[in-house]
Amino acid sequence: MPLIDDYQVYIFDCDGVILDSNQLKIDAMEKTLHELGFGNAEVSKCIQYFRENFGKSRFHHVKVFIEQYLQLSDTTDKLMLEESLIENFSKQCKSLYQSAAVTPYFFEMLSKLEGRKYIASGSAQDELREVFDERGLAKHFEGIFGSPTAKAENIMHILTLESTLNAVMIGDAISDLDASLKNDIDFIGYTPYSNIPEKLNLEAKANGFNVIKTWTELT
Repeated sequence: MPLIDDYQVYIFDCDGVILDSNQLKIDAMEKTLHELGFGNAEVSKCIQYFRENFGKSRFHHVKVFIEQYLQLSDTTDKLMLEESLIENFSKQCKSLYQSAAVTPYFFEMLSKLEGRKYIASGSAQDELREVFDERGLAKHFEGIFGSPTAKAENIMHILTLESTLNAVMIGDAISDLDASLKNDIDFIGYTPYSNIPEKLNLEAKANGFNVIKTWTELT
């Protein structure tokens, strides 16, 4: 892999990379499911899937919950349930994003990179843009992209905007690695807040990519 300074474009995931928000979002999803009346066993299965597939959009997760894990009656309005889950979870996310800490040394590292910086997240795009603007964080990035558009598509869009493949994606989930591979760009795994650090470490290194435990390793 090239040295970190050699890239023209840097693309960051948000949860567990820029913000220490992974566990906050897991707790929020668990609370959402319980508030809608689901029992411990089915909630546990949903949360296990949510944790292991972090980085995918909430729209993806809720559809999987409804189709595979939640015990629903034949009369359940699945579309209405989907909307309720997403609405409740989204309200909690906006609140937690206001208080989630920035990961240690992130902006110190970012200030040393001369290339263009973007966010490609599985979180809701409108929500991210609003919160990053309110917290004064948006100014550090050329663009912030999220769901419902898939992460791989958002990365493709960024590469098209910049007319280059000299880019690196930095993330904490297998979905980040997969999106990088689909776009033929490099990947760096960031593991301190990852829900699956061992798996990410193995998969990243199997594909010839580096893994770091602190931002100071890049600078």
